[in-house]
Amino acid sequence: MQFTFGDYTIRAHELDQKLSVQVTSELGEVHLNDDDQRTSDFPNEICFYIKNPAHKPEAKGLKKFTFGDYTFILGINYAGELFLFHSIQLYVGKKLINGKDTLTLAFLKDLKS
Repeated sequence: MQFTFGDYTIRAHELDQKLSVQVTSELGEVHLNDDDQRTSDFPNEICFYIKNPAHKPEAKGLKKFTFGDYTFILGINYAGELFLFHSIQLYVGKKLINGKDTLTLAFLKDLKS
């Protein structure tokens, strides 16, 4: 599934009990902000930013998204960064797929049917 949130395009794909999330933008190359030195209010937030954007993305309020058993919340702050908030019950893996930063979300334990 692919959708837009502000100036960001999010591709979410569920496979083998995992959810892959990839974020891109027409404004420039999107990266995970791993070197963020700000104090985080949430232990389960992940920040994306656009490197050298054509213009700064506009701030956007929080919105919840659900994909099967997975749910996360997106929001864009006034600096134009995209934040993804996920459940603390998820394991988050970070890797490169096709040269783009990608998240893999998986439950820490198997879901009960």
